[in-house]
Amino acid sequence: MVSMEDMSIRLIILQGAYGYKGFTEQIGENMYKNDVKAFQETIENAKEPIDTSKVSTLSSDQIKMLQGTPSGSWLIPLLNRMGQLGMMDLRDGLANPKLFQYTSTMSAYKRSI
Repeated sequence: MVSMEDMSIRLIILQGAYGYKGFTEQIGENMYKNDVKAFQETIENAKEPIDTSKVSTLSSDQIKMLQGTPSGSWLIPLLNRMGQLGMMDLRDGLANPKLFQYTSTMSAYKRSI
């Protein structure tokens, strides 16, 4: 079982890096609140897919890419579980151009030092 704090961080990463929009409600202009408890309960307890049209699993290429990231050890099982439940269509890919642009820029910067 994952702590609420860890699950909150994971949900924020999914939203920022991969554009996941679930379990969020708008509470004001440009203000949003995440329902981390509902997200965690769904991941841990759901038996049936939420959206059968999105049921999917990570491809071997996606797994290989994620294994090279610091968060890959927890992100791979979480994304696969979300795919099983149809919470996120993994067939659409995980590429976030802004994230990869930032990562490439940081890598180039570190190599130049």
